Amino acid sequence: MTHKNDFLRKGPAGLVVVPLLFALVTLVLLAVMFKVFAAPYYSLVEWFMETSVVETQPKDLFDEAAQTLTNTENDRTAQEEPEQETIPLSSITYPSKGDRYGRITIAGTTVDAPVYYGDTNSILNQGVGTYVDSSGAGIPGESKTILMAGHNNTFFNDLQSVEVGDVVTIETHYGTYTYTVERCEVRDYQDTTTYDFTRTDENLILYTCYPFDALGFTPNRYFVYASYTSGPELDADR
Repeated sequence: MTHKNDFLRKGPAGLVVVPLLFALVTLVLLAVMFKVFAAPYYSLVEWFMETSVVETQPKDLFDEAAQTLTNTENDRTAQEEPEQETIPLSSITYPSKGDRYGRITIAGTTVDAPVYYGDTNSILNQGVGTYVDSSGAGIPGESKTILMAGHNNTFFNDLQSVEVGDVVTIETHYGTYTYTVERCEVRDYQDTTTYDFTRTDENLILYTCYPFDALGFTPNRYFVYASYTSGPELDADR
């Protein structure tokens, strides 16, 4: 028995087996301790991540406003009140990237699509996107240049039917706006003169890839330019 124990302590097997057993026991103990002491913090991290995801989910401001309007219709008087000419900017829920805040239609065409704040590929797969990466770009009512994009094979395919004088209507969660088409042009996608973000008069620019039946990348864009006709002004000072 003594010789056998000496072999385990001094022989090659002892040099390998004993450290391995010690390491295994140590790992098991560490795992148990980690589970016991880290569990509360792990739950806290999970809660924080879930809360963050919920808070950053895009909102459907347009649908929420429509539901509110429906719920209050019975409380209205028989005579409809005229729409406000000016709305305090602070009184509306300003959209965040990814939020749906309106709907666009063009008389005489089949264009009828939801409007989103932002123009990422994900947004353009859902509807019409609003360019937001410039302080000079705005949303309806801000007295700025409004630049909206849509895919040529889906939501903006029928821009090809737009004619000068047609009326573009954009319903938002805070008011309805109309614009009158002034001209349509085909321009290169790198041509920065197609828009002017220094303007202080409200104007609408719609664009899509051209030709309308093109698939994949194309260097040309079809632009529709329209001037402001009606809709409440957003007062940034109120």
